Amino acid sequence: MRSNLIIKTLFLYLLFVTNSQAVELKYTFGSIKTGYANWDIGAVDTDRGDLWKLVGDFGAVFDKGELYSFYEYNKFDHDIDNRNVSFMASGHYRLNDSDFTIFGKAYANLDNKWGDELNTMIGMGYLGFQSKQFFFKPFISIHELSSDYQSTVTGSSANGFNGYVLGWTSAFFFKVSEYNFTLSNWNEFEIDRNEAYSEQQYGNIGINGGLTLNWKMNKSMSLGLTYRYFQNKLSYEGYGDQMIFLFGYHF
Repeated sequence: MRSNLIIKTLFLYLLFVTNSQAVELKYTFGSIKTGYANWDIGAVDTDRGDLWKLVGDFGAVFDKGELYSFYEYNKFDHDIDNRNVSFMASGHYRLNDSDFTIFGKAYANLDNKWGDELNTMIGMGYLGFQSKQFFFKPFISIHELSSDYQSTVTGSSANGFNGYVLGWTSAFFFKVSEYNFTLSNWNEFEIDRNEAYSEQQYGNIGINGGLTLNWKMNKSMSLGLTYRYFQNKLSYEGYGDQMIFLFGYHF
């Protein structure tokens, strides 16, 4: 299962990069971050403790689209059996040089204790809501799932079609004195989940997202605070949250 997840995710990532070779690269960005996350100090005490994490991300903007990806190594301060890694690649490709796009995303979580999951989303997006001060990039997609989970009631697998996802990424850039700040948000509504996944996640509709305030201390370093929120997601019933504190080096 785990090798299949890695192969599928890398294939989707390489497919987008290969298609991007024929377009003009505008700029790239990336960072390496480390920090601390706590499940129990937000608005809801989810009783999942705390952890340390490492994060690396990379993005590229082209004349015909854009690409973003990240890798997370979570719980490196815990025993090996409790650790997990996550990686994601997403992209927009403009249709006929318009602001409407083909959107794709692959997100995988490989957990030594709870099993593995790969979410693949293919749909449509829009890149027309942006300026130097902000952006808002919505999308709607079908949701294909590869998962180790099987229903304890019917025995059915969570693999296969898993409904639809409506989501966005957004950011607002501003200054306080001479310092640069970014307030950003990503959000996804999962709709019409399959039977087994609905059982695992406590409902056929779920919400997954995060709100981040990032302070760019100088050209290379930043401090970030993320309020991570979810509803009937991450195998948690009802509303839950997590606070994440990250120090980053940007290149």
